[in-house]
Formats: sequence, C-alpha cells, structure tokens
Amino acid sequence: MDVSIVIITYNCWHHLERCLHSVYRKVTGLDFEVIVIDNNSIDGTLEGIKAKFPEVTLIENSRNMGVARARNQGIRIARGRYVLILDADVEIVSDDFPSLLSYMDAHQSVGIMGCTLMAEDGRVHPSARTFPRPVHVFLRRLSYIGLVKNSRILKKHHLADWDRKEPRKVDMVEGAFQLIRKSVIDEIGPLDERMFYGFEDSDYCARAIKAGYEVICYPAFVGIHFLQGITRGNPFNRMVFEHFRSYVRFYRKHRELILSR
Repeated sequence: MDVSIVIITYNCWHHLERCLHSVYRKVTGLDFEVIVIDNNSIDGTLEGIKAKFPEVTLIENSRNMGVARARNQGIRIARGRYVLILDADVEIVSDDFPSLLSYMDAHQSVGIMGCTLMAEDGRVHPSARTFPRPVHVFLRRLSYIGLVKNSRILKKHHLADWDRKEPRKVDMVEGAFQLIRKSVIDEIGPLDERMFYGFEDSDYCARAIKAGYEVICYPAFVGIHFLQGITRGNPFNRMVFEHFRSYVRFYRKHRELILSR
C-alpha cells in the first residue's frame, strides 16, 4: 500500500465530512487507506462516517485520548509505506498527490513533508516554520494584534519572506498535514503521548532531524486549513493549559536544537 491517511476527530463532523470528500476526490492513482480515530464525539460523527464513508477504518474511543495518543492508534495499524497525518479541518485542493510520494521516493533523506496550507480567506497559513522559541509561543497568542502579527520576530518564525516557488528544507511542518516515511516512524518511534494537545508535530520533526532526516515543505501542493482554533477565545480552558504544558516538554527535550536555529 502506498499511503495510510490518519485523521483524528472530535466533534467536528461538518469539517470532517468535507475533508473526507476531498481525500476521495483528490487522492487518485495510488493504493491508499483512510483511518479515522474518533475521540468520543457526540455530534453525529460516528453515524456520519458509517453512513457516508463505510470504507473508512474507524477507531471509536470512549473518551478524548488527546492528539498524539489518538494519532498513534492510527499509525500502529497503518499499512502504507507512507503515513499522512491529516487534520479533520483540512480540505485537499491539489490533484497531484502522487507527486509528493515521487519526490520523497527520489529524495531518501526526506523523512517528513508538508505542503502549502491556505486559510479560509485565501491567505497562506504559516504551516512551515522555524522551531518555536518561548517568544514565538507568546507572540502567537497575541497575533490578532496587527503590530504583533506583522512583527519581524513572527515573520521570521513563519518564513514569511519565502517565495514558495521550490521545495525548501525547514525546521518543522504543522501536523495538520505531515507526510511521514513509514521507515522513519519505525526508526524513531511513535508520537510522544505525554503531549496531550500541541507541539507533538514540532517534537516529531525535531526527532526526525536528530535522526539525520530532512523536513521539507513542498509548496506546489495545496490544501485549505479551516483552523478550528479550539484554544482561541477562552484563555483559561483545559486545552490552553495542555498546549503550554506540551510546549514545556518540547522545549526541555530539544532546547539545544531550538536555540541553535
């Protein structure tokens, strides 16, 4: 099998349905499987998948297992030589999915690949970034302020000056779309399950780089990220706490690598 597409979902059937439709429309010319892990949704997700996408391999969790642990459930049963980690709120736009695998087949040093993700309003979402330092995490929480959003520090972190004409080696690509070589997973192990929400994607890219692999963003391939943003709006909810706790773990594990960039 060429690729296993692993999607976790939690109460976002309206996004997931669009995501799955885009997968089955756009991923052509390959032998692939779709694995969806549901973190105990109560919005009709399970019923919708079973009725409209019976070919999906569905894992039903009885509670919210978090991001890393749920993704690992899918990764463990994945049969593809590549694993695509895909967020439920991403819609695939480009038609040439096989070009991603062809690029990685031709460049064996590439362990993880991302793509161009557009926000719903058509702007480029900074899905490829430098490793986040504490100042980046802080400023991103304030990026709704124009002065902060357009600051030199965040622009550099978000690679804002890149012309996106050719594939580029980067520090990390967001877990909304991460194409991972299965042999890399076998070598460096699963996602860090002590990261309940957030930075498990940064951590995985750091681990791949430490193992000698490259992380690449392939800008010609495009998706739309509808950005649920479950930590936005309420700075005191549990996910905000888990987000920062995950960052502390990420920083402690990779401090020297982060500060060397």
